[in-house]
Amino acid sequence: MLIGDLIARRAGLTPHQPFWREGAEATSYGQLDADACRVARALLAEGLRPGDRVAVCAANSSAYAAFHFGAAKTGLVLAHINPRSAPEELATLAARCEAALLAFGPGQLELAEAVRARLPGVRRWVQFPRGGAAASGTVASGTGADVSAPDWALPFTDWIAAQRAEEPMFPHEAALREDLPFQILFTSGTTGVPKAALISHRAKLAQGITHALNLGLGGGDRILSSLPLYHQYAQWLVLVCAPLSGAEVLARPAFDAGDTWAALEHEGVTHLPCVPTTLYRVLDHPAAASGRAPHLRRIVYGAAPMDPQRIRQLRIRFPGVRLFQGFGQTETGYCLGLHDADHEIRPEALGKPDLFSEVRLLDEAGRSVAPGQVGEIVARTPYLMNGYAGDLEATAAYFAFGPDWGRTGDLAWRDAEGYYHLAGRTKDLIITGGENVYAAEVERVLLTHPAVADAAVLGMPDADWGEAVHAAVVLAPGRTANPAELEAHCHAALAGFKCPRRFSFHAAFPRTASGKVQKFSLREALLGGRAADSDPQVK
Repeated sequence: MLIGDLIARRAGLTPHQPFWREGAEATSYGQLDADACRVARALLAEGLRPGDRVAVCAANSSAYAAFHFGAAKTGLVLAHINPRSAPEELATLAARCEAALLAFGPGQLELAEAVRARLPGVRRWVQFPRGGAAASGTVASGTGADVSAPDWALPFTDWIAAQRAEEPMFPHEAALREDLPFQILFTSGTTGVPKAALISHRAKLAQGITHALNLGLGGGDRILSSLPLYHQYAQWLVLVCAPLSGAEVLARPAFDAGDTWAALEHEGVTHLPCVPTTLYRVLDHPAAASGRAPHLRRIVYGAAPMDPQRIRQLRIRFPGVRLFQGFGQTETGYCLGLHDADHEIRPEALGKPDLFSEVRLLDEAGRSVAPGQVGEIVARTPYLMNGYAGDLEATAAYFAFGPDWGRTGDLAWRDAEGYYHLAGRTKDLIITGGENVYAAEVERVLLTHPAVADAAVLGMPDADWGEAVHAAVVLAPGRTANPAELEAHCHAALAGFKCPRRFSFHAAFPRTASGKVQKFSLREALLGGRAADSDPQVK
């Protein structure tokens, strides 16, 4: 089955069930499929054919979802670009994926205008309507109307208005295959410039099926989501799991802890997807003292393990709610999971491989490491990407240990019970005085200090040691700590060579959309002496 078939079949089963609800507006599954069919016909009318590339750079909306499924119906490859990109980033990414058409939101008009002259290969520019629902929807009304579009771009509703939703079969549909790519997702960029991962229909559908089972999703469930649709997390949860199960998405333009509590109490939310940082804000919000979540059944999080103390807080605050942590990356998809019962046994772990995935820990020569030893996570999953678009060298490096095995770049060790524990990234391996230090190990110790809200450990150039262990720290509100105090705290739990020699204090860290710390940005700022959020108290 293709991703375009998925939405058509869901619409056939539950045409009036709401898919996307934002404020007073809702788009049903039937209307979403009708809009997707119109998008597909509009794309074909542009002369585009299977394998051609188009791109979207926009904030969340049901028009975005319709564009996504419409592209899937035609066999086009849709590149998803962060709507907060700088002009240089948008120009680079759109050119890299060779987009012939680019859809953008009203909030990205200035951005699109800035790069239009630099993208001669983009033959058509389409502007989405403002608001949560596609303007052509029979359920939607009001704020779904188009805003004024520039003369060089077509309003989305005008673009699809002449297309009929009936007869959804297309002349070339029989030639489409599940193993062909249908989207480009750009890697999160924790270590540098994002790469363009080609994801197939089969891989995305398999990941959605796996997570629908993991999360116990079904018709009548409501997912509260502020996850950006351009990111892998929302791709499988919102655009695959929801249609597979018939669930409804309560969409939010951005995360807000107070709004989350209001929705949990009054909007029948059954599933709450987060990253650890946003879950911590929910727990720390004043509403946590008395707020209720009468319908909440599942909390799903990813990007990093949670602090065990915070897990205990969640258990107390949401008794009976089941937790699930998914770990993976854009290229491999999900490969390790920590289910609810596992949180009682190994709350600090990444989890174990799922039923459909194989995971190995290998050294640089491709040899398996012994239990308890650190190696790189190499995974074979049904969610694996096809390769990197336009980058044969990077693709070969990623599949260096076999065509079905992806190198994640994540370092981990496996305990006697088979749980995997994160040790850091391959680029997070700090070699100081000939000794190996794994950043994640030092970060875990720092996070046990009561004054530390967040920590990022990285290697900085040092004339004597090659690299020095540097700890960037965000202090908890109202708390203080100095470098000597934090160093002593680390010495109580770590060998001396692992303890940070330098500290810097920050208001916040630069992060990717999935909540991961962008250490390359942090390192560049520290090296350049321009860490805008840094406190001058640096050792």
